[in-house]
Amino acid sequence: MIEFKAECGHTVRAKDEDAGGVVRCSYCGRNADVPDTNDSDLSFLFRDVETPAEETKKGGFFGSFRRKSGKRRDFNPFAIIFRLCYIAAVLVVIIVVARKVVIPLFDEDVRKDRFAGNTPGAVQASNRDANRAPARGRYGLVTSKVLRGLMVASTPPGAQVFYIEESKVPENGRVRPIAQCAEFRANGAPSRVPEGVYVVEVAFPWNHPKLTDPALSHYDKYVAFRRAIENASDARRHELATSFFLPDGAVGVYVDETVDQIYIVKQYRSVNVGKDSLAAVRSLFLPRLTAAGSDSFLLEPLLHGYTPREKMYRFDEQHVRGELTFYGVPSSDQRFVIDFLARVGIAPYMTADQNTRLFKIDPRTGNVTARLFRADSP
Repeated sequence: MIEFKAECGHTVRAKDEDAGGVVRCSYCGRNADVPDTNDSDLSFLFRDVETPAEETKKGGFFGSFRRKSGKRRDFNPFAIIFRLCYIAAVLVVIIVVARKVVIPLFDEDVRKDRFAGNTPGAVQASNRDANRAPARGRYGLVTSKVLRGLMVASTPPGAQVFYIEESKVPENGRVRPIAQCAEFRANGAPSRVPEGVYVVEVAFPWNHPKLTDPALSHYDKYVAFRRAIENASDARRHELATSFFLPDGAVGVYVDETVDQIYIVKQYRSVNVGKDSLAAVRSLFLPRLTAAGSDSFLLEPLLHGYTPREKMYRFDEQHVRGELTFYGVPSSDQRFVIDFLARVGIAPYMTADQNTRLFKIDPRTGNVTARLFRADSP
């Protein structure tokens, strides 16, 4: 049985088989349209609307101004708005649930942490890896939730990255031409490469906008560097590139010329990627800026225009200051070394005894390490 209001306001009852048809109102005697119970959920938005063409067909040019006998229905805009709001609220709930619950389940690290609660708490806490990824707000890399695999960051950002297992390449030379070499872009999420030891190459075209920006203070020196390497031998190019850029643990800096382009390439060997750990390569395509009358390179001028403005790493600053003091970094230089570490994650520094140490922040734990610089220590 279908119940509905006729045009006169009287309640009319019709049989189910009369749905979509016409019955006579017992109160006023006029025809009344029986609602169609098979309408779609959104049909109410269009049920009372007819196009001018349809109305013209029914009543000529002035048909649209005439009241249609037996088919008038009250237009209630508030009902339409209410239903649209209801649909929008349902869609918002679906999106929020998908982002908070469904999508994270596709992340292997999130699944491990979420389902680890099946193990008794005391045993689980004692067996957790001490080097696990830090929660947001804690120490380590703060720009990525995924902290396992191979992470490569370049300064400036956006370099090309090539990697291959070390067992598949010769002891010297480029690895890019090797067919098995894989590729991704620096400064993104870590690449989940299989466990193993790798050779990693980070490359910029020599005319990349980040290297040739006239606003940078070393622009004239970089132009001179490009002119010097353009027609130099391979050995001379290697020597010029090594002396122009800051040391960062690369085993070598190459100038690689293809048919169409010249690339500045830094190569890192013995990059060890564990099963549930993170191997980090941070490549500095930054110039050695020296003070007048000194061979020591400067970091402080590179903080402006060369490094990211935001801090990418969190760590115990007091502990880092203690390590810098231990290795001979004067207190007057510690502030900008700490800023460099917070933005880039590594900072080379030449002490008064002309020793260069490479300070690194562990992206998982925020711990600081200091290593006497060697060309074979990525």
